[in-house]
Amino acid sequence: TLSHLNWSSLNNFDMDEMEFKPDNSTKFPPKNICTDISIRFPSGDCNRARYIPQNPDIISAASSDGSIYVFNRTKHGTTTSQSTSTVRYEIKIAIPDSQDKQQIQSNETISVACNLQREGLLASCYSQGQLRVWDISKYSNTNPIIEQPTFSIDNFDPRGSNDISWMPFHDSIIAACGESNVVGLYDTRTTKQTSRSDSKPHSGGINTCKFNPHNSLLLASGDTDGRVLMWDLRKLDEGPIKSIAHGSAISTLEWNPHFEQIFATAGQEDGLVKLWDAATDNLVFVHGGHMLGVNDIAWNAHDPWLMCSVSNDNSIQVWRPAKHLVDSY
Repeated sequence: TLSHLNWSSLNNFDMDEMEFKPDNSTKFPPKNICTDISIRFPSGDCNRARYIPQNPDIISAASSDGSIYVFNRTKHGTTTSQSTSTVRYEIKIAIPDSQDKQQIQSNETISVACNLQREGLLASCYSQGQLRVWDISKYSNTNPIIEQPTFSIDNFDPRGSNDISWMPFHDSIIAACGESNVVGLYDTRTTKQTSRSDSKPHSGGINTCKFNPHNSLLLASGDTDGRVLMWDLRKLDEGPIKSIAHGSAISTLEWNPHFEQIFATAGQEDGLVKLWDAATDNLVFVHGGHMLGVNDIAWNAHDPWLMCSVSNDNSIQVWRPAKHLVDSY
């Protein structure tokens, strides 16, 4: 899939940094993705970035330094320019300085999710097992740092929480998962756990959990052993209703916003993105364009089969399955 690029051979692959290194003289064809705006990340590594659905210009990003940085795209340059703004971010969400500095520095923000019903509500999970919900509407121009969450759970998973997801048609229900192989359900109007799965069905740590955008009572979770489990939230403690095997460790999964039964899994090790039909358990398509593991994937909100995937090989690929494979949907 990279044959149209002159530098896409192993000769241009840096084994030390595990990414492609094209020559400075390389001229990319027009079909390649072009950078419109470049925003320098303030601190740490970006573990995940999500735009707010009610305002796509607002982007929240989870950092390995334990913070969440929020950017307004319109304030960081214009089309085909690099950000010249002296402001590194619009909002910084951080643990208060009064807490243990060493603990804060080792506590990464692993994932962030935007509430689909209430604009400005962000849910986050952390490598030391905490869950937080933040309201970015509480920020002010004079003090762009938010330190007090609206909801807080300190001991969801002592081995580390890996993902968090909002229920699509409810403004207060979140699901979270972590290294202890447990999926938990919380109502953010109270600190009590609503429901919790058993740890036996999953193994190796659960890396991702996502609500079906068409059916809020259906949740999918994926683990390090390559297994996807489907859960009926009315019977979360009774075990999964279905299991599908990706074949290797899953970094994340995403439901198709157009077709209720279609979802995608990203291979953390095999570099494959697989599209599945949850109704029949059939494998619809396999995208094998990446050299290394896939970190994140996203469906296009307007084109039913267009998908973007990013990988450890430092590549971003936008693709869709062959038309004859998906015409029946």
